[in-house]
Amino acid sequence: MGYPMNMKAPVPFEIPEINHGLKEASGLMKLWDGGVELEFEVATLGIFKSGVQIVRISYADLNAIKFKKGWIKDKVILEGISMRVFEEVPGTEIATCTLKTKRKNRDEVQNLVSSARLHLSEYKLEQMNEK
Repeated sequence: MGYPMNMKAPVPFEIPEINHGLKEASGLMKLWDGGVELEFEVATLGIFKSGVQIVRISYADLNAIKFKKGWIKDKVILEGISMRVFEEVPGTEIATCTLKTKRKNRDEVQNLVSSARLHLSEYKLEQMNEK
């Protein structure tokens, strides 16, 4: 399945160690016109699955989007403007959602994060110009 030039392919992610390791989320991160979309499923003890959930985080609710390289896994860090931004996403910290991605997907993840950061910057500039 191909994607238009302005749309980045979804990238797989996981959120391990939820509830002291009893749960783990895995899914896809993708961009939509207004922000970042997380489509994921939560597995309890690796057996019981929650069913697919979709959470859309608008650029208006984000302070920053960061990418950090790791030896085995990389991280995408979404920083929200309040604690409510990620209340539907499991395993988040105070206004921060950390998604782990596999090293083999690094190029795709970096492309998606670069696009998201560009859109976030454009959104913030538009908001400044409206004031």
